[in-house]
Amino acid sequence: MNMHIGILKKGDEILSITKEFIAVRRKNHEVDLIPLIDDPKFGLRVDTTKIVTIGFGENEISVETEDGDIITNF
Repeated sequence: MNMHIGILKKGDEILSITKEFIAVRRKNHEVDLIPLIDDPKFGLRVDTTKIVTIGFGENEISVETEDGDIITNF
C-alpha cells in the first residue's frame, strides 16, 4: 500500500517527520506543524483543525475561535 500526503507547495521543504506531526518550512520561512492522526477506520490522515503555524511576530500567540474571533496572548 502506498500513501501520498499532498501538503507541500512549490518552494516548501520538510524539516521533520514523526508519528505525531510533519514540520514543513514554507517558502516564506514560516513553519507549519501538521498533526497526523492514526484513524482506525481510515488509516493515517492529517488533522486540518489543529495545524500550528510558527511565524514572525512579537512573541505573541493568536488563536482563531470557531466563531471567527481572534484571541491573542503575550
